Amino acid sequence: MSKISSAAGFAAALLIVASAAPATAGTKDDVRNLQDRMARVEQAAAAQSAATVRLGELERQNQMLTGRIEELSFQLDQANQRLDAIGAALSGGAVGEPGAGAYLGGPAYQQQGPVALAPGDPIADQLSRDGVEDGVGAASIELPLDPTAAFDYASGFLLQGDYQRAKAAFELYVEAFPNHARTPDARFRLGEIHLALGENANAADVFIAHIRAYPNDPRAAEAYLKLGTAFSRLEKSDQACTVFKTMKAKFPNVSQPVSQRADLEMSRINCQ
Repeated sequence: MSKISSAAGFAAALLIVASAAPATAGTKDDVRNLQDRMARVEQAAAAQSAATVRLGELERQNQMLTGRIEELSFQLDQANQRLDAIGAALSGGAVGEPGAGAYLGGPAYQQQGPVALAPGDPIADQLSRDGVEDGVGAASIELPLDPTAAFDYASGFLLQGDYQRAKAAFELYVEAFPNHARTPDARFRLGEIHLALGENANAADVFIAHIRAYPNDPRAAEAYLKLGTAFSRLEKSDQACTVFKTMKAKFPNVSQPVSQRADLEMSRINCQ
């Protein structure tokens, strides 16, 4: 009887072990499956994170490109306004005074300094003769309250070859005495100083303003000549040729030095 019981117990134990083995194997498979799924989820999360970073970078680049496009559009609008101002100035029309024109761009023509055209003009002679030192500060400018004294004060810097202070003084003069009889000459001198310093876009601004404001000034023809010279140095040959031709049409009896200088500049840039 005890042998039968022992055999029965052993058989039952085998059944329990046999039934437990498949369950254990299934659990291991489930664990492996879960591990594989977790790995795929982690890979997907990593890929999504990289995509998010890339998307942020693309958005940043898009913002930069949008800003650049807006900047270029603004510069194009400003250039178009400059050309409109030039056309109006050349035709004698009333236009707003143009602002600073660094956006005209183009390397400056290697020749620096205006040419002395008016005989007996010591300031123009000085501008033509001297080398120009860049970077000199325009400190200690105290413009006298009297217009004549102020003009002499600014001219004194020119005669000393101190172009930076002369430029600052004449700028102050034009602002302080916009309607004085010496203001046309002051503005003209300011344009000459810009040419001497190689600030050709600023020189073009000043001479355009001079032509617009003082069409009958004794130096109007010379202002056209120096406006054309400024455009020529900016490698704006078409505009320069237009200015030179306009000068010759408006002032057929211009002085010989001015006429010869215009012919020389027109020949140099192959005006047709």
